[in-house]
Amino acid sequence: MKKHLLLWVAVIALGMVFTSCNKADNEAPADAVMTSEDLTTSMDIFQSTEDEIDTELESRGPNGPNDCPTVTVTPGDWSFPRTVTIDYGTDGCEGPDGRVRRGQIIVTQSDTMRNAGAVRTATLVDFYVDDAHVEGTKTWTNQGFDANGDPVINRTVTGGSITFPDGSQTTWEADHTITLIEGAGTPALLDDVVQITGGSNGLNRNGVAYSLVIDEQDPLTKRRLCRWVERGTLEMTVGNVTRLINYGNGTCDPYAILTLENGNTRTIHVRAWWRP
Repeated sequence: MKKHLLLWVAVIALGMVFTSCNKADNEAPADAVMTSEDLTTSMDIFQSTEDEIDTELESRGPNGPNDCPTVTVTPGDWSFPRTVTIDYGTDGCEGPDGRVRRGQIIVTQSDTMRNAGAVRTATLVDFYVDDAHVEGTKTWTNQGFDANGDPVINRTVTGGSITFPDGSQTTWEADHTITLIEGAGTPALLDDVVQITGGSNGLNRNGVAYSLVIDEQDPLTKRRLCRWVERGTLEMTVGNVTRLINYGNGTCDPYAILTLENGNTRTIHVRAWWRP
C-alpha cells in the first residue's frame, strides 16, 4: 500500500466550504446554509492539514521561505516508532497552497503506513490556519486490504474544533473509511483515486447539533488530479431534518447541489466563506 494514502483521508473536497450561489424562491433555511458552511469548512481545514503533514514528512525539512516550518524528528534516523514536530512558529508562514499556518503539528507514527496495523496520530498545538484556531487529534490506521484487494485506511477526528477570527466556533468529530481504488500499484500520486464512506457530527456556529452520513451506495470519490470531490452524496441532518448534498457524477468543478426537505434544490459553490 502506498504511504501517501493517508493524505487522502479525509477527502480533500469534503474539506471545502459551501456557500450558496443563487437567490431563487427556494431560499434554503439559514440552519442548512450555516451547517453546510461549518461542516465543509471543518473538512477543508483538516484536509489541508493532512496534506501539509504529508508534504513535510516527505520533504523531511523546510520547504518554504525563511526555513519555515522547521521539522524535528525523534529518533533522528527516522526509524519507528517516531515523533515528528512540524513547527511554523508564532508568526507563521505561507505554504504552497497559499494558506498561512502558525503553531505546531505533532505527529507520532508506529510504523510505515504501508504496513497493516500501522498507526499515525497528529495533534495540533496552538495551531492556526488563516487566523482560524484549529484544535483536535486525527488518527489514521492501516486496515489492510478489502475484498477487492484495495488498500483501506480508517481515519478518526476527536476533539475537532475551529474558532474563527470573529470568535464563533464550530466543532467536528469524524470516523471515515478511505479506500484507494486506483493508483495503489504505482509510486506516483497523480493517478490516485479514493472513495470515502462513514460519517461525522458536531455543532455549528449557533450551537446547533448536526450529523453527516456518506451514502455507501454513492461514496465520495476524489481524484488526486482534481481539487474537488467529483461525485458522491452526503446526508446532512440538523435536528430531525435531513437534507442531501450531491457532488455530481464526475465533473471536476467547485459545485454541488443541496436538496432541501421540500425537494427544492440549490446550487452550492465550494469556497472558503470566511476569507475576504
